[in-house]
Amino acid sequence: FAAIGNAFAVLSNPEKRLRYDEFGSDQENVHAGHGQARHYNYYAEFEADITPEEIFNVFFGGHFPTGNIHMFSNVARDAHYYPRRHRNERAWTQEQEEEENRPQNSYSAFIQLMPVFIIIIVSVITQLMATNPPYSLFYKSSIGHVISRETENLQVPYYVDKNFEKIYQGLELQELEKTVEKDYIEYIQTSCWKEKQQKSDLSNLAKLYRDERLKQKAESLKLEHCEKLSSLIGMHKEG
Repeated sequence: FAAIGNAFAVLSNPEKRLRYDEFGSDQENVHAGHGQARHYNYYAEFEADITPEEIFNVFFGGHFPTGNIHMFSNVARDAHYYPRRHRNERAWTQEQEEEENRPQNSYSAFIQLMPVFIIIIVSVITQLMATNPPYSLFYKSSIGHVISRETENLQVPYYVDKNFEKIYQGLELQELEKTVEKDYIEYIQTSCWKEKQQKSDLSNLAKLYRDERLKQKAESLKLEHCEKLSSLIGMHKEG
């Protein structure tokens, strides 16, 4: 590769090529005879601005050297080449280190994202394994709760699917209806509290702005869920 680099330096520079044609290499000057007065080491100056690694890359690596190729015939003119070659070598070394570290960086990123993947997988599996509830307090055709029923104790309405009666009978049905009534009472209590809060807010605004319309609206607001709650409490006491 060194010989190829020297040959490239000579052939690509007309001045060096002329000198080489005139004087030849050191070996040629030695064998030419001792009678010749001029013995000058011109061949030592025929060095190209290209390293053996770069020549190897040209022929086998599939790319050309990163820097421009320059030929120089003396040390003074070669002075500005070495920093450039050092920069090219540093750039090549940096690229090589990045290529070596890239798999490690990918692996580190995968490790960091592993908890997220686990959460997603667990969530998907949980959704696949989750079953629909056996009842709903409201009509829900999306999960098949379209058949209306009432609890035996408080006559609370609820909805089930077509297979409900095959699964829940006897004691299991009684326990389930207790759960239905408990959920319904909690829903009624929450709705009653919202109605009272809304009526109280309207009354306070009416007093603040001395607005008769707001006062009338607050007084006319019905507490339907509170009435249902009172009815359920009375039925429970009678039972």
